[in-house]
Amino acid sequence: MTKQHGSRPGADRIIDRPHHLKGFVLEAIELHCGDSTARLLPAIGAAIGAWQWRGNALLHAPDGKVACFPMVPYANRIAHGRLPGAQPLPPHPGEAHSLHGVGWQRPWRVIEQHAAHVVLGLQHQADRHWPFDFAATLSIALGDNWLTQTLWVTNTGTRTMPLGMGFHPFFYSAGATLSANWAGRWGVSADHLPTGAAPQPVAPGPLDVGPWQVNNCYTGWDGKAVLSYPDYALLLSADPLCGYLQCYRPGADSDFVALEPVTHIPNAHQLRADGVAGTGLRDLAPGAVMSAWMTLQVLG
Repeated sequence: MTKQHGSRPGADRIIDRPHHLKGFVLEAIELHCGDSTARLLPAIGAAIGAWQWRGNALLHAPDGKVACFPMVPYANRIAHGRLPGAQPLPPHPGEAHSLHGVGWQRPWRVIEQHAAHVVLGLQHQADRHWPFDFAATLSIALGDNWLTQTLWVTNTGTRTMPLGMGFHPFFYSAGATLSANWAGRWGVSADHLPTGAAPQPVAPGPLDVGPWQVNNCYTGWDGKAVLSYPDYALLLSADPLCGYLQCYRPGADSDFVALEPVTHIPNAHQLRADGVAGTGLRDLAPGAVMSAWMTLQVLG
């Protein structure tokens, strides 16, 4: 599934920075709209550092900085970095596997900036971390009670590129219950690699996040999840292209839960090469564009 670039809101003003770091902003960018404020960190992988609504912190930054980031040109892990047909990718520090692509490790250029909307860009040239050329554009827009992100990826090279993408938001786990619908899930090994798919035909219903320990990719996800707290609820909606929901909470005492809409399962590149069907991995032809979006909205 590929799409051409559509028009983006707020295209009336372009950032102009006449120096060798033109377009790169090292400090945080603040967005404001009604009862919402958000802090963006373009230099830290186009991350969102915080989102608040009426004094409630809706996203959580476990490391004290990053509360949400885009995953591109793949999501989660490639086992030992072994990308079929290429030299192994470097492992993520402290791990045996490559992780989350390159976008979250690079500074992004500010293309447009407005009171409640920012457009960021990343130009990648083939290197040892990812051997294909691509360009990525991320739009982040803030509403009175919502925040939406849209990620576009263009293959700027001459070879077809395997492509995946996703979003990695962290939420507070204390007092939360999760409602979501999916059809199955992939098990996971101790080093975070998928071990096999199993059907889960019964929707879990409201799930108490408090004791939940999870590191699974759920399949057949309908693109919606609701986190309910004592004072409000938060609806996560995602592009139909994101047919998988990666859920991560390393321990029952963890103060966060990550709910990650993704376009493919972990280690999809190797699994597809081994003949596994339904990995979600796409092939992007030279010059083609693919996009995906995620929206977070306060309910009640």
